[in-house]
Amino acid sequence: MKILMITNNTSGGMVHYTSQLANSLSENDSVTVVAPIGLDEKYFSDRINIKTMKMGNVKKNFLIDTLIFTRLLDFKNMIYKENPDIIHFQECPLWIAPLLPSLSKFPIITTKHDTNPHPGTRVFDQILSKHIYTKYSDSIIVHGEKAKQDINTYKKCFVIPHGDYSFFLKYIDQNIKEENSILFFGRIEKYKGLEYLFESMPLVKKEISNIKLIVAGSGNLDDYHNLYDNLSDIEIHNRYIKDEEIPIFFQRSKIVVLPYIEGTQTGIIPIAYAFKKPVIVTNVGSIPEVVEEGNTGFIVPPRDPDALAHAIIRLFNDESLCKQMGINAYIKMNNELSWESIAKKTISAYKFTIQNHYSMDYHT
Repeated sequence: MKILMITNNTSGGMVHYTSQLANSLSENDSVTVVAPIGLDEKYFSDRINIKTMKMGNVKKNFLIDTLIFTRLLDFKNMIYKENPDIIHFQECPLWIAPLLPSLSKFPIITTKHDTNPHPGTRVFDQILSKHIYTKYSDSIIVHGEKAKQDINTYKKCFVIPHGDYSFFLKYIDQNIKEENSILFFGRIEKYKGLEYLFESMPLVKKEISNIKLIVAGSGNLDDYHNLYDNLSDIEIHNRYIKDEEIPIFFQRSKIVVLPYIEGTQTGIIPIAYAFKKPVIVTNVGSIPEVVEEGNTGFIVPPRDPDALAHAIIRLFNDESLCKQMGINAYIKMNNELSWESIAKKTISAYKFTIQNHYSMDYHT
């Protein structure tokens, strides 16, 4: 099978995801990945045919590459020249959306990593692009049953979990030891509910005095200063975290906390599982679907500092439970979130999409 996978990102979590899926698919099939110029190629296998082009992936490029309309035509011509058996879009890049009607001869499948815009982000363009991709895609992939319900489309929707991020283990430094630390990791956005974790810490400190909170990720912390300025034992790395630095934070931490108030899924849980760390998550979106309550982590209500504090205290006060949950998490990652398993499910989705595309063409 000849697969054409398209991403509108050059680095970060989406490229991590795309590279690992493409690498696994390329074990048995031909895979070409199309991305903007500047793609971080280090995670892609030599088996992958990578094509980088001028694409409207950020606001400045979007304006320039739209005004220079020949770049959209070049993109379309590239696809026709590749003549793939299937086109797989990672998310819904608005810049490419105007081309979708002209690509109707090809079977198209789109992975919607997020089903709805996050609070605090631009809404109109996200809703518009997701609507267009739903209309012109033959099938959709999401990462959970709740996400499938949220999409509520008549199109065929496949539920395929987010894959593991065990490739970060290659950066492990054996000299780094685990500390009495909680980790909040990832870009700081309003929907991630960081304020509720900050509010939980005084409650935690009453029970466990020698505990530290580590916050690592880029984003605006201005709205949180009044919550953490008076906290003791807090360590903040408010910047982009390079890939090779990521294991440092997970190795140092006992547990990983995701206090989100909204969300579809996340790549943070697979990273935590790779480092044998239990997680505390909130019951939002499809996030709880990859957490086994009491076995790989705890699931608490969103916007509830008391519940967060109780779960943190419970894990820190039971060392054997914390360690066993981390081991269970690692096992779950290998058994259910391996890229080999996800590639097999993706190929099945491709085959259905191709067959259905040409069957529909025949009947119309």
